[in-house]
Amino acid sequence: MRQLLIAAAVTALAASPAAAQPPRPSEQVQQYAPAIDRSADALLNLDVGPILDAMDPYRAHHRRTLRDMARRNDPDFERRMHATIYGTAATMGRAADVVAAAQPALRHAIGQFERDMEAAMAGAPPPPHARTGTPPPPQPHGDDDPWGD
Repeated sequence: MRQLLIAAAVTALAASPAAAQPPRPSEQVQQYAPAIDRSADALLNLDVGPILDAMDPYRAHHRRTLRDMARRNDPDFERRMHATIYGTAATMGRAADVVAAAQPALRHAIGQFERDMEAAMAGAPPPPHARTGTPPPPQPHGDDDPWGD
């Protein structure tokens, strides 16, 4: 019995760090998908008939929702819209996982760039010819011959 309790305690301790880890970015993104889906449904129920009546008062638009307008030319619109929401969430989740995995390397690269820039700014200014883009004057060799002959 004692060994069973020890094994259970060890198992609980070993599992607790994994359970305590925050969800992956992809899981966080996909948790928003149902709320976005419900928001899209609410938006599709928006009655734009009065707005259309105000824009074109000589034509009766009656009750006309965005859903009615979308279904008019595409009866499968809602199914495709819902699938697109969840498919986009999955794709964005995968991208978020990639960015999270690359984050340490990106932080290191940015830190190195900052250090390199600080070192460059602290160094001596470049010679005048380097600032203007003109080639440096030739340096004489030996007997003051500019061509080295």
